[in-house]
Amino acid sequence: MILPTESLYRGDPSRNICAFTFDDGPNTLPVELWLDVLEQGGAIGTFFFTGEWIDRHPAKAREMISRGHILAPHSYHHRRMDQVPKHVFFEELRSTELAYQEATGLPCPTFMRFPYYAYTAETIEWLAEWGYTDIEGNDSGDWAGITASQIVDNIQPLLQNGTIVIQHSNDIAKESPNALKILIRNAFDKGLTPVGVPEIMKSVGIRPGHRSWKISIEIPAAVEFPVENWRLLENDKEVRQLACETAEWNIPQYTSAFQSEREWYEYLASPLQTQSVTEDRNLFSVRHFSESFWGYLRAGVREQTLVLLDYAAKEAQADTLVYLLRWAAQQAQRLNCDRIEARLDIRRMDIMCRQLGWKSEIMLG
Repeated sequence: MILPTESLYRGDPSRNICAFTFDDGPNTLPVELWLDVLEQGGAIGTFFFTGEWIDRHPAKAREMISRGHILAPHSYHHRRMDQVPKHVFFEELRSTELAYQEATGLPCPTFMRFPYYAYTAETIEWLAEWGYTDIEGNDSGDWAGITASQIVDNIQPLLQNGTIVIQHSNDIAKESPNALKILIRNAFDKGLTPVGVPEIMKSVGIRPGHRSWKISIEIPAAVEFPVENWRLLENDKEVRQLACETAEWNIPQYTSAFQSEREWYEYLASPLQTQSVTEDRNLFSVRHFSESFWGYLRAGVREQTLVLLDYAAKEAQADTLVYLLRWAAQQAQRLNCDRIEARLDIRRMDIMCRQLGWKSEIMLG
């Protein structure tokens, strides 16, 4: 059993499993170079990528997860975390968690790898305060731009039950995918099944956890500008039309979870039950003008809080959140709610609240 104040270097040596992990996130090379090799070899990969990369490539982050791989934190700016003060340490984690949640719509896993493998006993204790586990392993040396054969030579003797292989998915480790092909074959030849890091953690009695964030907004006394073009959804015919139009918006809610417009319609047509709230279908609202839909909002009420369960806009600009917030505030006032709560696009929503002069706070939730 690994204690919270220890790093995990390998899985259970009695289990025929191993893990291939990859750090950083490439800028010019396509991440598909690694994903394709993993899938062709029948392996699951775990990618410890920076929050900065996730913010730059949210669609890629969703794609990696939808293809069955694991995405986990690697700090936000790729800092040497053993050289930063405690408040910066947690700022790096928080920023990465927010980037992950906003890109994927999922809570962020609470296991990570330190950039440069740079950590101390103190930083491991800081991790434990937030329920994190540090994942280490056997370094392939690919970060130096070495050849595929050198990478294989470095790892092959260490490839055993429970081994965690450390490679990189960045622009320097160009030979990493070629080495990976050989290493996956070698793993299967040794009777090992390449699994994700969560399975490695479970093998030694660690339950993988997650953390999520929300924004809590105080309802303003008055909405300064009129709410335009928003109204309640009228009937099932409009739900079908909304499904048809929003399927073309390329929003994460659709692209990361649904394969067809029919499945998407069924999702929109059924009440949501999440965040300890059941959706009030009488609050299903749409922004409609110029003979088409430009946004939607699904919500429920928990005590005195209007909880925004799902929302999206046709346009990616942040000001569409202002239109949504004004409508939500109007509905909250009608329902005698004193707060609005949301979990999507919360950093931009927080900025828009500040610009509107509304009081808001990003907090764990």
